[in-house]
Amino acid sequence: MQNNRPKNLSQVIAEGYVFHLEDYIKQGWQIFKQNAAPFITSTLFYFLVIVIITAVDIILGRLSSDASDSWGGTWLGSFLQFLIITPLEAGFYILAIRGFQRQSSSFHDFFGGFDYFVQLVAGSVISVIFTAIGLILCIIPGFYLGVSYVLVPPLIVDRRLNFWEAMETSRQLVSRNWFGWFLLSITIFGINLLGFLVCGLGIFVSLPLTYAIWTAAYRNVAGLKSGAVQDNYDI
Repeated sequence: MQNNRPKNLSQVIAEGYVFHLEDYIKQGWQIFKQNAAPFITSTLFYFLVIVIITAVDIILGRLSSDASDSWGGTWLGSFLQFLIITPLEAGFYILAIRGFQRQSSSFHDFFGGFDYFVQLVAGSVISVIFTAIGLILCIIPGFYLGVSYVLVPPLIVDRRLNFWEAMETSRQLVSRNWFGWFLLSITIFGINLLGFLVCGLGIFVSLPLTYAIWTAAYRNVAGLKSGAVQDNYDI
């Protein structure tokens, strides 16, 4: 595998980079295999949280007819799920980053995303708003932004950027090879679709695997700062 040394992102944005989709899939698979236990355990917990919040939301919705949707849920439950799921999804990146850094991982590391709770939630909300506006106005800008913001979570948990810096940096990095990231996004969707179709159980492998693949691509472009020897370099 390549050197994990963090790169000067300003230089990467200026000079560009080569995108190796097949390599990212292979590297992601290797990291998943080497860290299968914490990945799968975290995925089980991830879906358990979704099930519990959804069940409680439906119950509360049925008890409160004025706040319920037609299926019996409430907006509050959906909002609560968003607040919890966002940092949990960042936890998959943390596990993958630790894997690439050859650091041991545990179930506890999965909750590391909560250390960046405000930035992750803000980045997710603003990214969704901007993407939605782009889709409403002309569709194409929405697709552009939807792909351009894929690196926001790893930039926050790895580079410790605030949400706005992460959004702008992600957009500039992805724009240097947008179609490569678009193809990766489609591939990721396909992998998770296949995982779901395998009796629904395959998703417990495909979901964490796809985060490992995303991290492999991020690592190729930006290097890794978390856990690395701190040499002199610029963001």
